[in-house]
Amino acid sequence: MPARRRHFLKSSATGATAFLLQPMLQRMRLEAAGTDRSGFPQRFVFVVKASGIIAPKLIPQTLQQQVADRSALINEDLTAHELPDTLKPLQPFQDQLSIVQGLSGKMCRPGHSSWFGAMGVYKTGGEHNSGVILRATVDAEMAQLFPSAFHHVGLALRGKVMGKETEGTLYPGITAVGPGRELPFQASPDIAYQQLFGSAIASDERSQTQYQLKSSLLDFMVDDIRRLNRTLPVTERERMGHYLNAFEELQQRRGRLASMSEAIETAAPPFSDRFRSERPIIRQQAHVDLTAAALISGITNAVTLRLDNISTTYDDLGLAEKTVHGIGHRETCNGKSPEQARDIIRLHHMKLLADLAGQLKAVPEGDGTMLDNTSIIYLSDSGNEHHGNLSEWPYLVIGGSGGRLKTAGRYLHYPQYGQPGHATIGNWWTTWLNAFGNPVEHFGNMDLELQKNGVPQSGSLAELIS
Repeated sequence: MPARRRHFLKSSATGATAFLLQPMLQRMRLEAAGTDRSGFPQRFVFVVKASGIIAPKLIPQTLQQQVADRSALINEDLTAHELPDTLKPLQPFQDQLSIVQGLSGKMCRPGHSSWFGAMGVYKTGGEHNSGVILRATVDAEMAQLFPSAFHHVGLALRGKVMGKETEGTLYPGITAVGPGRELPFQASPDIAYQQLFGSAIASDERSQTQYQLKSSLLDFMVDDIRRLNRTLPVTERERMGHYLNAFEELQQRRGRLASMSEAIETAAPPFSDRFRSERPIIRQQAHVDLTAAALISGITNAVTLRLDNISTTYDDLGLAEKTVHGIGHRETCNGKSPEQARDIIRLHHMKLLADLAGQLKAVPEGDGTMLDNTSIIYLSDSGNEHHGNLSEWPYLVIGGSGGRLKTAGRYLHYPQYGQPGHATIGNWWTTWLNAFGNPVEHFGNMDLELQKNGVPQSGSLAELIS
């Protein structure tokens, strides 16, 4: 790299521009110094689908005989095996793809959804009720490890598992930032666009004016709360302090976003009609584009994307007759068997994941690309079936994970439930937290049945730790 560029980047680190374009500038400094990928921020995208992931559909044909035994750990080079047909869109990323099967989650609630348990590892909720939030879910924990202007972005096609809401702020019941504190998700791509990129870009002059008015109002509110807090009794100041902290964080976030306007403008997708479309697959694509842009611009390092729920109908895929719920209950749809319908939906999801991975792989970073420092984790909130019994909870992971996990290009299948060597989703998420800087002994609740039978559950999965 030319000496002149190195000098500029070095001076920028201590000069007046230190805060300007900070995420992209930081990456440029690391590249100028020849830093390997470990110096770059890690990004996480949790992609949550409804109605389970049918485990046999993920097994490469050449591994099916091995998997049928289910008594020992299978840890294979995935690149040596042809992917199942519905996973073929991920073939360009096969060396950075991991298929993980055999993990159980019976400490969570079975049924249409495990709610917060899917990423919090505990039992909560009912058929229509998301239940009590005991702890932060793992996606929120990972977001805290690599903070950014928007610490954690939630995007959703629909709300709760059977909900029909499709607009505005939703609470799907899958992500929590702490006990009793659910992460809000944005369903409307056009609103999400303005929330994420409105500080730097407005689709029209009116939107920019609205953003400026909201910023001014926020300043007044912070000042008013500060003045009020000084007049309160000591016993009340702590309570009001929580409100003040929240508004100050919003104020600071707007300031950080304003200073990043050039970087945001460069990365933001052009605003178009797709951000206002009501068609599910168009909205899903818009959310994928927003996810990629938010990561590339550096305004966030963590996104949870709720792709669908069981009330979703995939009309544009030729599946207009039944919702995901009906297909999950093995009803035929537009002349397709339930298995064929699920294959069509899975193939569509894999195309979305491939699109996201492709956008990140196109961005150079150090001696590789952004995808090398990203983990895209695809899972279902109901485990292995429409009414998941949680004896298995499959995952797909795309990306290099910064080299911190031995997942890239691997196929892993753990021994079946109750067998020696069996592992749970508690072990899975414990591994992720430990690998990225949170050395917990065990994340989530234990499976009491496994505990009674003496099956060890604590700790990380040693075969995944680099």
